[in-house]
Amino acid sequence: MRSWQRLLQRIRLWASPLHANRSSDKQNTDMKKQIHSADRAYLIRRAFYLLLLVAVWAMPFALAQRSAIRRSVGKPGAALSRVPEVPQLTSGRLGAHIMLAPPPTAPQTVLYEQYDHAGNNVTVSATFTDFPTYRADLADDFVVPTGQTWNVQSIDADGVFFNGSGPAIDWNVFFYADNAGFPGAQVYSTTHQPVQQNGSTFTVNLPTPAVLNAGTYWVEIQANMTYGTRGEWGWSNRTVTSYNAAAWQNPGGGLGGVCRSWSRRGATCGTDPSEPDQMYRLNGTTNRAQLGNISTRAFVQTGDNVMIGGFIVQGTTPKRVIIRAIGPELGAPPYNIPNPLADPTLELHDSSGALIASNDNWQTTIIGGIITNTQVSDIQNSAHVPGDARESAIIADLPAGNYTAIVRGVNSTTGVALAEVYDLSSGTNSILGNISTRAFVQTGNNVMIGGFIVQGTTPKRVIIRAIGPELSVPPFNVPNTLADPTLELHNGTGALIGSNDNWQTTIIGGIITLDQVQEIQNSGHAPGDPRESAIIADLPAGNYTAIVRGVNTTVGVALVEVYDLH
Repeated sequence: MRSWQRLLQRIRLWASPLHANRSSDKQNTDMKKQIHSADRAYLIRRAFYLLLLVAVWAMPFALAQRSAIRRSVGKPGAALSRVPEVPQLTSGRLGAHIMLAPPPTAPQTVLYEQYDHAGNNVTVSATFTDFPTYRADLADDFVVPTGQTWNVQSIDADGVFFNGSGPAIDWNVFFYADNAGFPGAQVYSTTHQPVQQNGSTFTVNLPTPAVLNAGTYWVEIQANMTYGTRGEWGWSNRTVTSYNAAAWQNPGGGLGGVCRSWSRRGATCGTDPSEPDQMYRLNGTTNRAQLGNISTRAFVQTGDNVMIGGFIVQGTTPKRVIIRAIGPELGAPPYNIPNPLADPTLELHDSSGALIASNDNWQTTIIGGIITNTQVSDIQNSAHVPGDARESAIIADLPAGNYTAIVRGVNSTTGVALAEVYDLSSGTNSILGNISTRAFVQTGNNVMIGGFIVQGTTPKRVIIRAIGPELSVPPFNVPNTLADPTLELHNGTGALIGSNDNWQTTIIGGIITLDQVQEIQNSGHAPGDPRESAIIADLPAGNYTAIVRGVNTTVGVALVEVYDLH
């Protein structure tokens, strides 16, 4: 045995009688103080044992709990595993542009998220090359809903280095099956992986996806460290609990022998009991195809001709979304769209028409309705931060029902704007079922362009509609409707894959190979006027754009809609 190891063993023996005489609460804290950095043990000679013992007693290693560190690190914004927010998508015939989050080859989305209710503390989750018995494992649980299979491709965890500035040598990620409310059998393991750090967000991209069927699982992210030169890494705590509270263990017993196997981090191990969970998100794909994000661009006017976006949440659990009103950034490169709406405002209404949230300038939260706390940090962490301070955004946890987002200009100004809804919780038992936007359709770049994303590994069957004439009759009675709307469907490359003018006459071409009239009638979403347009399509995962214009360059109010046909 090396001399410093024998010395550390003597230190433990000398200290143990003192711990035995202390109260149980104080005992856990004192046992943590036995640990001392390895570099001192290498340098101190045997002749100075007494001095070393005093020094060790005075300088705690603080591995098991970091209660004194305040989480003053600002949230950095989007997680690094996310795809770019606002690339340019070009429609072949129009040359019009729409901003829409694009999928990569396998579209990655947020499967599960606990990036809210941040606590003040972090808890260590690390291994140490110089103190192997002080390895600490920290895990938190989540649920894959019934009928779903998740392919987890990356994990984002909020955390900080302390007792040293890092960085970690590399990182481990483990998934465990649930065992009576604690981590059980390990079902996935990847070790010694690189990390991408953006402020306090640490992202590990998994070399192969973790494939998880329906059920309860635990995830652990762990830094591999050398304490003497790099310090420790702590995983940020959360003040509320989802499912079970976080679990922690110190298998080697170097932290005083408490929690050698998985135990409740706060209640049993005594580590930050007021902050029971961890902050993280899981990203990847799911086999359940669903509509993920909605984006509609049109020319916003005043009165009845503002832009009105509608969507439906279906399911048994609330759906977390971010709704955005985008204007100024459309006028800047790379979009360079003329006449952008200089200062858009946003309202969110429920199915009764009641105003439940509003925003003007996303960096200033308007408290009221369902918004009870500032949302600036949540918006920054959503990966969908508006590109201009004058643009608006609302994050909401919405139960099943119909919702309407209204975009207008401050002081009755007009211009081109985007109304968008992004799904922030695609792993829940709820979906964005149907989406529609009403606006005044003009010509050229000011036609109406609706974008949506299909997420999942199986095709999604949808009906896309362009509605005009029926808006002019009861119960709607909207003036200046588009008398004869046409509809085009484009894929993520901008290629035209389907079109229609008058739904009772199918236009064969692209993905439309057979007459669709009977299918449209059977869908339950047949348009109310023969001049209106509709397309039924089975769409694989990807970006899609629906373009509505008037026959012979006519103008007027119209709806572009996408309905999930399951």
